[in-house]
Formats: sequence, structure tokens, C-alpha cells
Amino acid sequence: MVQNQNAPGTRSEHAGAKTNTIGANDTTNVRFTSVFSYHQQRIYNLLSDGIPRSAADITILLRLSDPRSVIRDLRHKGVSIADEWCEGVHGGRFKRYFIRKGGMQ
Repeated sequence: MVQNQNAPGTRSEHAGAKTNTIGANDTTNVRFTSVFSYHQQRIYNLLSDGIPRSAADITILLRLSDPRSVIRDLRHKGVSIADEWCEGVHGGRFKRYFIRKGGMQ
């Protein structure tokens, strides 16, 4: 008998994780999680083409309110996301994010 239960008290990126208990007397819990969350996968796909994009560009393209936190989480998972500082028109600075084609930073 296989029982699936939602894992309680998890962060949003792990909210879809399931705990799989095999057999009624078996105490082995196996956790299945995807590699990236939904928003992480969308940003990874967008940045993988190598074109540098600012946080504002990503927000407009993906309709995502805070892409920088998703980029931080992707970096924490080991994704090599490069960035470059750019000068704005009115003297401000901002970063553009991208993933290099060769995977090297």
C-alpha cells in the first residue's frame, strides 16, 4: 500500500514535495522533490539563452514580482548565474543577469 502525504511546514519552493510511505508497517520515508520550483525553472529557461537581462526586464517578461530572490535561490542550488553592473541613463546602477553558454563564469 502506498500513501502520499503533503509535507507540512515547507518553503514554497518545496511545497509540492510528497512523502512516500511504502507499506503500513514500513517506517522508511522517501522524499521526492523536483530540481527547480516553477519560478526557478522559468528564470533558468529565460537566462539560459545568454542574453543579459535586468531584474526589471525579467519582471516584465515573466510577470514575476521579485526575480532577484529566485536568482539567489538558483545560485544556492549551484546554478552559475553571471551578472554585470551597468550604468543607467540618469546615473543609477543596476545589474544584468545571464547564464553563459559554456556554463562557466
